[in-house]
Amino acid sequence: MPSPAAKESILGTVVTYIGVGIGFLTTFFILAKFLTPEEIGLTRLLPELATQLSGLGMLGMTYSLSRYFPFFKDSPSNPYKKEDGPNHGFLFYVLSVGGIGALSMIALYVLAHDPLIALYSKNSPLLSDFYYAIIPLTLFTMGWTIFELYTYQLMKVAVPKGIKEVLLRVLQLAVYLLYAFGYIDFTTMVWGFIGSFGICMLTSGVYLGRITPLSLRHNPSYVSPELRRGFYRYTALYTLTSVGITLAGRMDLFMVAFIDQGGLTSAGVYTMAFYMVSIIEIPMRAILSIAAPKIADAAKEGDTERVEDIYKLVAFYQLLAGLLIFIMIWVNIDNIFGIMPNGEQFEGGKWIFFFLGLAKLVELTLTCSHTVVSTSKYYHWNVYYTCCVLLMSFLSTLFLIPWLGTMGAALAMLLTNIISYGLQQLLLSVKMHIHPFSRRMLLLLPLALLAWGANTILPTFSSVWIDLFIRSVLIGLVLVALLLLMRITPELMGMLEGKLPARFRK
Repeated sequence: MPSPAAKESILGTVVTYIGVGIGFLTTFFILAKFLTPEEIGLTRLLPELATQLSGLGMLGMTYSLSRYFPFFKDSPSNPYKKEDGPNHGFLFYVLSVGGIGALSMIALYVLAHDPLIALYSKNSPLLSDFYYAIIPLTLFTMGWTIFELYTYQLMKVAVPKGIKEVLLRVLQLAVYLLYAFGYIDFTTMVWGFIGSFGICMLTSGVYLGRITPLSLRHNPSYVSPELRRGFYRYTALYTLTSVGITLAGRMDLFMVAFIDQGGLTSAGVYTMAFYMVSIIEIPMRAILSIAAPKIADAAKEGDTERVEDIYKLVAFYQLLAGLLIFIMIWVNIDNIFGIMPNGEQFEGGKWIFFFLGLAKLVELTLTCSHTVVSTSKYYHWNVYYTCCVLLMSFLSTLFLIPWLGTMGAALAMLLTNIISYGLQQLLLSVKMHIHPFSRRMLLLLPLALLAWGANTILPTFSSVWIDLFIRSVLIGLVLVALLLLMRITPELMGMLEGKLPARFRK
């Protein structure tokens, strides 16, 4: 039988796909029909801004929580003690750091009111009307992130994914429908949208309390001076690094909203393409949630060989899954815009999706390098790396958006991912002799080319729905047949048969 971690990963992926179905319905039929591109851009930009502020308020805990939990968790070698509290007071420490970060973040955001309003009002004036609404949204995002990351350390993925991918989308769909049918106005809709994050935060906290005792009991003497100094040093480095990495990943959307003359309207078109790209990374969301704690444990034990094993396994299957999804969307891209209400307003996102999709495939292959570096003695490298990525992302979007518009933002993202992840992997190759590449990865290119070839010989049917169905079924069958013939997924078949190698079950 598959291991508990594997089961959680599979369930997490299934739940995520359910959420994608709800998200597809919401985005391509409800939002496209009842909201303007400008309003869609706002609903996309608000959580992205909150994510940035949350990253600042988390003070690097997005990374340090995974790195340091192995030092706190109750285990046979480090048993539970009543005076220390559950997991030796871990919850108290993360909430304390989060509280300090939240207060600092709110103070900075309030002080930055005038320059940020000046930035918003030029091309995205609607965003200025909800300036302070970002504060509660950020606090909800922070609390939710802490509960979610803590849950991941306990190897529980399915329920947190259900909250993020299903519950959140259902709540937001309800809010959008209330607006669409005239029961609430736009302002109330936005506040309902924000409230959905608060409900998910509370639900995540309740679930965490069901799988482990929630207690603020702690023993300050448990945290040794050496561990404390290491945490402070790590947190100082990753406070900027985590914000930088998140900002670099969203620089394209921010720059489109603030630089492109279309403002939030252009951001709305970009959002549609970005949403389709987000479907490509679905497997990554579940796989990384399981892989990160395993890499942290292996790094703590100094087991570099197991770190590389996990890295290679994750990289291959994320690239494989992402490539298959990318192909299926790309061969149907015209059909997708054809079935969307007001699809003509968004069909300019076709080639935006293509280049963003290529950028996402690069990320899927090499994104685990962040975790490997973060849990190694070279974690300080991420400060220099982040500075380079931010500079590269800013300059490329600043140059390409005025020239090519939203297409320039997509190209800038592709360029940034290739160079930045390449630099990260170069460090791992030189310093740790770790890389994710394997011979079977080379077989994925002809797989993609053969699928593309099959698509070109298929006739185009007059009915969009018939064309979508036939094209999806036939191309899907070709891809599955090729995978079976090439026999490049033995771990997947072994996992389904309960025969996953022991080194991947640790």
